[in-house]
Amino acid sequence: MCTGIDGAPGSVAEALRMANASLDYLNGRASDEVDAAGSGTVLRSLGEIHAKFTAAYAAVLARFDAADAHDSDGYGTSATWLAAMADMTPRDAKAKMRQMRLLRDHPEMAAALADADISKSWAMAIAEWTKKLPAELRAETIKILVQAAQAGASRDDLRTIAGVALERWRASRPDADEDGFDDRYVQVATTFGGAGVIRGNLTPECAAAVQAVLEALGKKADSEDTRTDGQRFHDALQQGCELLIGAKMVPD
Repeated sequence: MCTGIDGAPGSVAEALRMANASLDYLNGRASDEVDAAGSGTVLRSLGEIHAKFTAAYAAVLARFDAADAHDSDGYGTSATWLAAMADMTPRDAKAKMRQMRLLRDHPEMAAALADADISKSWAMAIAEWTKKLPAELRAETIKILVQAAQAGASRDDLRTIAGVALERWRASRPDADEDGFDDRYVQVATTFGGAGVIRGNLTPECAAAVQAVLEALGKKADSEDTRTDGQRFHDALQQGCELLIGAKMVPD
């Protein structure tokens, strides 16, 4: 498997070589040097490295995706590029994209991982506990949870805080059902000349699915593509619907 180190900028390439050398040592001679009693310390250190690696990978992937760098290799999305060029399964490639978006949208969590103040496992747990909250409240809750973790809160403490936030949000919406599905809606109104206006209130799961489709299909076509973000997302929505219809995945 090609690591691509030689194609990286000088200082980055050197850092990658050092990282590879360190892991080669841990996978080789270190196994004979670490006894059972010392393995716990090594595992804790590797967990910190894993957290820092997660933050670094997401940051590089975010820059790669924002620049549509996958286009240069002939791939339409970063996920398809990862699957083809980074030896990932499509499922793992999509998981990397979701993880990248999570850390991109919640810089406090990314910074805590980069400093190894929280583990990757806890970061993903925080994301899971807060996924049903609306975007603005979720961002604030994640920030609070990360700060609590940095201050030494236990996993149970963090889960309790997340649960309280979710219950308070539900309590503020007495007519809402437990999953927040009762107030979901999408309305499409036709205006003069056949143009349309879309209004809606999406559940977190629906919003994530729509965002994924728009981001995947709403990329710039090339360097001469002058469409705004809104225009590209509009065209992506139309393309997505036409693909479903063309694939006969929409009932007659």
